Amino acid sequence: MLIYISSANVVDEVSRGIWYFYQWIEKRYGFCVIKIEKGIQPNCYNSILLDSHDKALQNLQGTLIWQSQSPFRPLHKRKNWYFELICYEGFEPIDFDDTRIIYHSMKSPKKGGQHVNTTNSGIRALYPPLGISAVSFDQRSQHQNRQIARRRLEEKHKLQQIEIIEAQIQKRWHSVKMIKRGDPIKTFYGEKFKVLKNK
Repeated sequence: MLIYISSANVVDEVSRGIWYFYQWIEKRYGFCVIKIEKGIQPNCYNSILLDSHDKALQNLQGTLIWQSQSPFRPLHKRKNWYFELICYEGFEPIDFDDTRIIYHSMKSPKKGGQHVNTTNSGIRALYPPLGISAVSFDQRSQHQNRQIARRRLEEKHKLQQIEIIEAQIQKRWHSVKMIKRGDPIKTFYGEKFKVLKNK
């Protein structure tokens, strides 16, 4: 299950509320962070994408409010800052299968330097299922370059999966209604992020 936490209209105060909310759920629920988009101000998150098997998080799905005087605009009259948590089922990232990597040895394109351009110590790793590749000429050992190229390939795979998931979630998220400003799931108050209302 993927968890997406964001706001339709992110301002600094909402981003601070989302940051507080992350600290709050981190102590109470099990999840892995896929991506956090930080805000402009310190201790501010514009959006959070999580992966979780903790079904209890579904109880938080809906509108959430942080009630607080603005920490950035002391004279601002508004004190209700809205954001939303949405759960998504059915997203299955493509597993990274080591057995499908194809390795090719190659000479370094660099000139000179202790025989690096005269031996086939460089490695190009290809992953045909996703059409991605990675290379390494970092070490003189072909074995070490193979390990480095594999790690880079795996990181590319991870980033590509995040981009695919984000695109799908953004499409779904923007297709729903604007955040409902009444009947919140939970209301939090102040910098201590105290729960005022439970649904």
